[in-house]
Amino acid sequence: MIWRKLTGDLEKDNLMLDEWFKKYRLSTQDTEFDVIYVNGSNNLPNLRQAEETWKVRLIEEYFHQAMWDVEDAL
Repeated sequence: MIWRKLTGDLEKDNLMLDEWFKKYRLSTQDTEFDVIYVNGSNNLPNLRQAEETWKVRLIEEYFHQAMWDVEDAL
């Protein structure tokens, strides 16, 4: 899960996230993960390498669905 302070400048926010992700990218041979949760709009899927299979999900969308999708809760 990646949580970042957004500046409101989408280009700057994505550049900072991309640089952080490239610097701290986890080796897929060291650990396995399927989903990366991140807040705010991003372009992380563009950084996925051919051998990587992870997906990116927006925290806000997941949270909203978990909190308000109560149709199956009964």
